[in-house]
Parts: sequence; structure tokens; C-alpha cells
Amino acid sequence: MNLRKSIITIVVLVVLFILSSLLYMLFSGMEEKTEDKQREEIKLFVNSEKVAYTTNLAMIVETGRLSSQHSVDLSAEVQGEILPGNVTLQEGAKFKKRDLLVRIFDEEARNNLKASKSRFLNAIAGILPDIRIDYPGSYKKYEDFFNSVKINEPLPSLPEADSDAEKIFLASRNILNDYFNIKSSEVRLSKYNLYAPFDGSFTRVFLEAGSVANPGSRIASMIRTDKMELEVPVRIDDAYWINVGGQVKVSTKDRNLSWTGTVVRKSDFMDPASQAITVFVALTPDKDKPLYQGQYLVAEFAAKTLKESMEIPRNAVFEKNKVFTVVDGKLKKAEITVLKTNETSVIFSGLPVGTDVVVEPLVNAKEGFNAEILDQP
Repeated sequence: MNLRKSIITIVVLVVLFILSSLLYMLFSGMEEKTEDKQREEIKLFVNSEKVAYTTNLAMIVETGRLSSQHSVDLSAEVQGEILPGNVTLQEGAKFKKRDLLVRIFDEEARNNLKASKSRFLNAIAGILPDIRIDYPGSYKKYEDFFNSVKINEPLPSLPEADSDAEKIFLASRNILNDYFNIKSSEVRLSKYNLYAPFDGSFTRVFLEAGSVANPGSRIASMIRTDKMELEVPVRIDDAYWINVGGQVKVSTKDRNLSWTGTVVRKSDFMDPASQAITVFVALTPDKDKPLYQGQYLVAEFAAKTLKESMEIPRNAVFEKNKVFTVVDGKLKKAEITVLKTNETSVIFSGLPVGTDVVVEPLVNAKEGFNAEILDQP
């Protein structure tokens, strides 16, 4: 009895499996037929152009960030109270080349220098009688040197010794040591006044008038404003077409203002993430068209010539290098060779001449859809 029930159960399971398989195949076939039928019923009206290759000029247009050619820190090399210069020590303050930016209190250093010169004159006066006796031929030049020394003016050049014996004599009286110590103090005194090395403005101020500066203290940061550089990242494929010395048209994003720049250098390294190198374009602001550090501008480099190419709208390309073509009234995918990608267009090759290529984006379109080409005006 149990054997009979087992046999019946197995038979029933086999029959059910066969029926389910048949039903699955039936419905799958119906779905495929339904999808094929829907695809055949859908008809798209598309804009297309026949592939015809010509010579195109590919403009290299990229956006870059503007910066100053010189950005430096104004630092103190001596100690003392910061006094007002000819320029207000505030962020945004402008200055011209050679303007006195900062004065550091120097009365003590100035008086010490005068005292050193006075001692030096005393030392020279003390050796003049010995020079008259031992080196009579050199007496006149040392006397003239003594008379030319002015306490409030830089020391004149020390006379050259005519012999080794004369040089030894001067060294033994510390004349050479005292002379060069004074010259060093004169150089140090000049560092109490800080002058502008170029036309520019302050971007940051760390110490204001009244503060005490120490050697190495940062007083302010400043930039040069009459010479600017546009740092433009350019893809490596386009960078080969850009030459140092070439002219560049630079404009604002709305194209209302424009300048003419010059490529001054190209970086020797590439950003691994963007596969781009940086091209530096020198710019000079105009009175009516100022330039500002941090500003973003559009650079148009010299065009390159692409022979046997065609240009279509950029949004007609999908998956980086695929387009739709129309073959026998149906859509068909095709791969193209992208030669240059512009802001709104793509220049390509790789399709047979005469192929109908779709020049507009198609939403939810699939290969095999019916397509009718619209008449072009």
C-alpha cells in the first residue's frame, strides 16, 4: 500500500513539473513577443545628419583660476616698534613700487652707528702719524679718506693697501675689522625701513602700527597686482597643441570683459586624478578692466586643425563614445572616435560617410526602435 502511494506521489510531482515548465515557456514567449511587438509599434521622429567629413578647427577652451605672479610675506629682520609708513597697514590697502610700507623704530641703532663711526675716525686719526713716517706714499689717500668720512652718511670705500706690510699694519690696528663692522651696521640700519618691491596690495596684516616686531616676525602678506597669472588645467591630449609664447584670449564667463594673455610656462607634471597639466598664462590688468586674485576666467587657446572630422552636439553622444544611427528605418547603436570634446559639441570620426547619425538626445530609446528622420529646414 505504501509503495503504491509513493508511486502515485512521484507521478503527480513529475506531471506538475512538466506543466509548470510548459506554462513558463508559454508566458516567456508571450512576453518576448509582446516586447518585440511594442518595439515594432514604437516610432520615433528624430533629427539626423548624414556623415560628411571636413576640416574642423578645434578650440581649446578651459577655465582657470587667477593668481598673482608674486605673493610674498613682509617680515621684519630687526627688532623694534612698528611705526606708520606711507601706506596704511590694513588688508586691501594698495601701494606703488618703492613706497615706504613699514618703519621700525631705529633711533637706538642709528646712534650706535654714529658712535661706531666716531670711534673709527679716532682710530684713523691715531694711525695717520705712523703712516706719514712708515708709508709716506700712502699718507695722502688715508688723509683724504679721513676727511671724507661723514657721521650721517655711509662710509666711503677704504683705500687699498699698497703692500702686504701696509695691510698687516692696518689689520694690527683693527682698522679693517672696525671698517667692515660699520658697513655691516649700515646694511642692518637700512632694514628698519621696508619698501614695496612692486605695485600691489596687502592681503593679510598680522602686526599693526604700535606692535613690537622681532627678527622673523610676519608683518603682512602682499601680492603683486600689475602682473597676474591664470592657472589653467588642460588635458594632456590638448596640452601638446599649446606652446610657450602663444597668445591666449581670456574673458569672464559671461564674455563681457576680455584680455589678451601669453603662455609663459607649462608644468612638467600631471595631476593623476584629472590627467591634466597646468598651463600658466600671464595677464596685465587694464585701468578699466581690473583683475582680481582668485577670479575664475575662461581661456581660449589657439585652435588646432582636425582633418577628416565632423562636429555634432555633445548631448547626442552617450556612454562616452556611442551614438544612434538610422539604418533601414530603425535605430542602431554605433561607436565613434572622439577627437575633441568641446563645451557643447563633439568632433569625431569613425563612421562611414553617408551614415544617418542622430544629432539630438533620445530619452529611453533602444536599438531596434522604428525611427523616421524629420525633414531638415
